[in-house]
Amino acid sequence: MKKQKLYLLLLPAIFTCAAVLLASLYIAFRPFTWADIQSFAGYARTCVTEQITTFQETFASWQEKSSAPASSEASGTPDTKTDPPYMESTREQGDISHLQADSGDTSEQIYLYMLDTGSGPMLYYHQGDLRWGDYLYGGYDPMNKYGCGPTAVSMVVNSFTDSPVDPTDIAAWASENGYYALHGGSYHSLIPDALAAYGLSVESVTDRSYEHVADLLSSGHILVALMGRGTLTANGHFVLFTRLLNDGKISIADPASYENCTLEWDLEQLLKELKKSYDSGGPLWAVKP
Repeated sequence: MKKQKLYLLLLPAIFTCAAVLLASLYIAFRPFTWADIQSFAGYARTCVTEQITTFQETFASWQEKSSAPASSEASGTPDTKTDPPYMESTREQGDISHLQADSGDTSEQIYLYMLDTGSGPMLYYHQGDLRWGDYLYGGYDPMNKYGCGPTAVSMVVNSFTDSPVDPTDIAAWASENGYYALHGGSYHSLIPDALAAYGLSVESVTDRSYEHVADLLSSGHILVALMGRGTLTANGHFVLFTRLLNDGKISIADPASYENCTLEWDLEQLLKELKKSYDSGGPLWAVKP
C-alpha cells in the first residue's frame, strides 16, 4: 500500500521533469519537422546502401582470392624472375672495321639481353640505350657518343658484384672522381680504378700474346680492351673480350654495337688493333669476378 502511494507521488514528479526537459529542448532547438524526418530517413538509407555495397565488394574480393591458385610462397615453390633473353650468335666472322665508337648502332631503343661469358651471365648495356643515351657525361657529352668507358665498366660491375649499377652511375662516379675527359670520353685510368673501387680484382695484361690472352679467357677472366684503329675517336674505344670459343675465336661486348656482340672475332686480329698509345696499365686489363 505504501509502495502504491509512493508511486502515485513520484509519477507526477516524473511527468513534470519530462515536461520541463522537453520545454528546454524546444527552447534550445527547434522541434523536429516532417522535413527533418524525411532528411534523416534519406541519410540513413544512403549509409545503409553504402555499407551493403562495401560488404558485397569485400565478400567478392575474398571469394576471388579464395578460388585463386595458391601463391608460390604458400606452396613452397620459390618465386622466379624472368631474366632477359640471351643474345643469339650469328656465327659470322666479325670485321675489324665495325669497331668504331662513333658509328655504332645508336638507334633509340632499350636493350635487354644477357651475354654468356667465361665468368657467367652478364647483362648487356648499350651506351646509346634510350634510358641513358642522352645523359650528359660530365654534364657536357652525351653517353651515346662518349660513354663507352662507363658502359663497359657498368656491365662488369652490375653482373659480377653486389652493386646494381647502370652506365649513368659509373659516369657520375667518373665525373666526381676526375676520370671524365671533356669531349674525349674517359681517361684510361677509369678502367682499373673504377673496377677496383667496386671490389673487383684488376690487373694489367703486359703479355698480350694470343696464348696468354686465350689462357686468361679460358680461366674465367673478362678483358677490358682499349681499341685503337685509325677510324676510332681520338681517345679510342673500350670493348670487353668476354669468352673464348671452341674454334679459337672470341666473343665481345661492344658498348656501341649490339651487332658486334653477336659476331665471332679473330683474337689475334683484335690484339693487333689495340691502341698503341695508352697509360694506366692499358691497353688491356684482366678482371677476375
